[in-house]
Amino acid sequence: MSIQVLNHPSGGVDSKAAVGESISDTSGRVRDRRLTREDVPDEWEFAIFEAENFIIEGPASVEIVDRSGQQIQMEAVREALDRFMLSDREPGIISDKHDDVPVGVPLWDWTTDDGQRYQTVVDGDTFQLVANLGNETTMSKLARLRCLNGDYGGYSITVYSNQEVAKPDGTRVTTDCDLHAVTIGHEDLVMNPAADFDVVDFKHGDVLEASIRRRLRRRNSLTGQVEQKLQGATSTDDGLSCAVLDRLRD
Repeated sequence: MSIQVLNHPSGGVDSKAAVGESISDTSGRVRDRRLTREDVPDEWEFAIFEAENFIIEGPASVEIVDRSGQQIQMEAVREALDRFMLSDREPGIISDKHDDVPVGVPLWDWTTDDGQRYQTVVDGDTFQLVANLGNETTMSKLARLRCLNGDYGGYSITVYSNQEVAKPDGTRVTTDCDLHAVTIGHEDLVMNPAADFDVVDFKHGDVLEASIRRRLRRRNSLTGQVEQKLQGATSTDDGLSCAVLDRLRD
């Protein structure tokens, strides 16, 4: 099988590529895709690069028919949840736009310094999920950035449908499943229109930047602020640099 490079476009190999040869000369034009502190607004630098924990929370799935015509019964998710959360050999992951790359881990619960508690639980018709996004790779740093700038706000789950009922109108209802991943992405691309999340906390050690955290809640007008920054983005500290915008374009 070939090597998959996540941020290369899909398609055929360039006709000039030296397929089958070993390249020892690495000179040439370098495109650096790493995310640096200079690329992000000052107020986001701590959250992206320093915070040991970056907590998001919201409904990962709701028992309604999604945009693909699929409905997953919450009892099926409930039965699959322990393996997703606890398995050592096949642990569930938090991924980025359904790529097979982990950018975080699911948590059973999280309590903020001001006493607000969030839990991963199947309650009624909703699968509520708490997750902690990392910052050890470029993909996870970009995931944090996308959550902060409002580009990411939706959850989507990856399951193997072990048993399902086919309805006359074409709807498929999953009654037994294996839960493999919960992915994050833009709300417009999420199959379940009721599955979204918020940034609820980030910490560096035991220090909570409460005043910054309040500004980061997406539903409290952060998106509007960021859109203004994006419209006038320059390479200054007040906006996202063109280099970052290029990285965000897939």
